[in-house]
Amino acid sequence: MPENETRTRRELDAALRELLREGKPLAQLRVRELTERCGLRRQSFYYHFLDVYDLFDWSVRRERECLLALQEECLTWGQCVLVLLDRAAEERTFYQAVLERRGRLGLREMIPLSGMLETVQRYYQARSGQPSAPEEDRRNRRCAETVLLSLLEGWLQGDLEMDAREAVEALRQAVERGVAGAVWQTLLERGERIF
Repeated sequence: MPENETRTRRELDAALRELLREGKPLAQLRVRELTERCGLRRQSFYYHFLDVYDLFDWSVRRERECLLALQEECLTWGQCVLVLLDRAAEERTFYQAVLERRGRLGLREMIPLSGMLETVQRYYQARSGQPSAPEEDRRNRRCAETVLLSLLEGWLQGDLEMDAREAVEALRQAVERGVAGAVWQTLLERGERIF
């Protein structure tokens, strides 16, 4: 793709996000508004996109690529979730538009959680000596992905009144308590003496 095409697409993407931040609903965005923000002619817009929703779809794909790049720097699930929440805070109105337009499935498609969760799962299996069970592993990843997406959805909708770091810390504590409780229960079931 020639550089001017990429630049034009990026400028239109930036204009779309600006208008969303200013409170303009996606359904009310017009090509004229976008092109005026960029100093482009309408024909330039239609050379690249069919309509505003086509631009939005391209922006969603671009956001996924951005999130994948950001995740490459993460070493733990906590870092990945923090990066995701920080990015969602920066682009809150865009993420809300994705949720409104595409629902949770749209968030799931945009946010690359499955790869990150698979990496984390393999790491902990290797550290604990636990063998892989592909079907069970897939089911557990899907469950974790749903929990993380629910956390993000609630956070985007204002149900969780905490910043990204507080949300990650609350999630970390919940996971640790769950693991500690599972170990405790396993010891009791085995008849181990705990004290």
